[in-house]
Amino acid sequence: MLSRAEMIGILRSVSIFFETPADALSEVAELLTQVEYHAGEMIFQKGDPGNCMYLIVEGRVRVHDGDLTLNHLGKNSVFGEMAVLDAEPRVASVSAVEETRLLRLDQAPFYQLMGNRIEVAHGIIRVLCQYLRARVRDVKEDYTYIKQMECISSAAAALEAGIYDPTILDEVTQRTDSLGQLARVFRRMAGEVYAREQMLRSQIQQLRIEVDEAKKAREVLEITESEYFQDLQKRVKQMRNRER
Repeated sequence: MLSRAEMIGILRSVSIFFETPADALSEVAELLTQVEYHAGEMIFQKGDPGNCMYLIVEGRVRVHDGDLTLNHLGKNSVFGEMAVLDAEPRVASVSAVEETRLLRLDQAPFYQLMGNRIEVAHGIIRVLCQYLRARVRDVKEDYTYIKQMECISSAAAALEAGIYDPTILDEVTQRTDSLGQLARVFRRMAGEVYAREQMLRSQIQQLRIEVDEAKKAREVLEITESEYFQDLQKRVKQMRNRER
């Protein structure tokens, strides 16, 4: 059996207890129940009511959705911690990979403790507020990421339409992650493509000029070699001779 001090040490590793005072953690430790599972044994299944959390003392567990493995957790890890605060159905299944010893904290006695020790509830509320702020930042970053991905797509469409403006990617290229690298590579390649297209347009324009000039020369030649033109030249010559 674990000592009270060992249980408190494990509880301190759980994020929702970061703000809980030491004396209150001692009372939380009194609520812990030690349980053991054999290798391959199911701890809970996806869809089961979430009414407790677990802390791994020894062994290893597999978090999975059917045959799809989502994660492996080992000693000092925690899972199902939000279930002591909100009894929603489990979103995944958890099975023991080997002989595993856990500490279980049930929701009902923990709720009673929070009613008696308001500082426990305050500590958890502060941590949840931190979660919320972090999630808001994540959502904002996700939104920015999506918008900047759309910016690269718009730049690709503009390049195809021949109206590409490299400054459209200025903000994205300032990122230090893979998206920023993608934007920098795209802008460099797009610049090369745009330069080649401009050169090709110039060459085509020059070719058109040359073709037009050749066409005009051919038309002039056809006119000057025609019988009508030859006859016209003779008449002009005769008229000049009469004038003399």
